[in-house]
Amino acid sequence: MISFRFHLVSLAAVFLALGLGVLTGTTVLNRGIVSQLENTTDRLAGQSSQLRAQVERLEAQLEGWSEFGGEVRDFLVAGRLAEIETVLVTQEGTDPEAVEAARTALELAGSRVRLDLTIDLRMALEEEGDHETLADLVGTDASDDPAALRARAAELIADQLAFGSTSGNTIDLLGSEGFVTAERLDGDPAERDAESLILVVGGGNGETPLPPEAFLVPLVERLVLDGQSVAAAESTTVDVFFVPLLRGGPVSDRIVTQDNVEQVPGEVSLVLAIEDLLDLEQPGHYGVKPGARRLVPPLG
Repeated sequence: MISFRFHLVSLAAVFLALGLGVLTGTTVLNRGIVSQLENTTDRLAGQSSQLRAQVERLEAQLEGWSEFGGEVRDFLVAGRLAEIETVLVTQEGTDPEAVEAARTALELAGSRVRLDLTIDLRMALEEEGDHETLADLVGTDASDDPAALRARAAELIADQLAFGSTSGNTIDLLGSEGFVTAERLDGDPAERDAESLILVVGGGNGETPLPPEAFLVPLVERLVLDGQSVAAAESTTVDVFFVPLLRGGPVSDRIVTQDNVEQVPGEVSLVLAIEDLLDLEQPGHYGVKPGARRLVPPLG
C-alpha cells in the first residue's frame, strides 16, 4: 500500500522538476534574446557613427557652399540696379527674414529705397471704430463691407505710389490713423528722377487677421494696372502664402515673383529678374515652389 507520504514526496518532486525545467528554459531563452539585442545594438551603434560622420561632412560642405554663395552673390548682383529707386512694401506679420533678405539684395545691387511702407494689421478692421475711420479716410460710405473698404484703400495707395502726390496724400492720412507706417528713407517718392520699382514682400506664419489676398494682392494688381514695375517675394518657410496667389492671378504675366528670397539663390535671382523686367520688360516666376519656371533667370 502506497502511503500518503509517498504521494506527497512524488508530487513535490514533479513540481520541483517542472520548476527546474521552466527556469532552465527561461534562462536559455533570455540569454538568446540578450545576445540578439546586443548584436542589434552593436549594429545600430555602428550605423549611428557612420551617419554622424556623414552629417559632419555634409555640414562642412554646406558651410563651404554657403560661404561661396555669399561671395558669388556679391559678384553677380553688384551695381545691377544702381539707377533704380525702389519702394519696399510689406505688411505687419510678414516673415522678417524675407524682408531683410530682400532689403539686402536691393542694397547689394545698388538700388535706393525711397519709401519703406508697412501695412498695419489694423487694416483687418477687427477693432470697433476701425471700419468707420477707414471709410472716412478713403472717402467711401461706411456701409461698405470691409473687403470693399480695403480694396479702395489699396487702390488709393497704389495710385499715389504710381502717380505721386498728384493723386492725393492717402499714405499720410492712413499713417496718421495707424493703418500704415511710412518711412521715407531718401526723399519724397513722388519726386523720382530715376526708374522706379515697387517690391512687395509678403507671406508669414500662423493665423493672421489680414491674409495677403485681403490687401497685398489687390495692391499689386492695382499697381500693375497703373503701369508700375512690380516684383513680389516671400521666403520658403512661410505657411501663409503670398507669391503663389499672384502666380495664378490676372497680372501674373506682367510681374516678377521670387519664392525663396531668404536664400542666396533667391537674392541673386530677384535682382536678375528685376533687371530683366526693367530692361527687357520680361516678367518671370522663380524659386522652388509650384508655379516657378526656373530657379534663376537665364543669364545673358
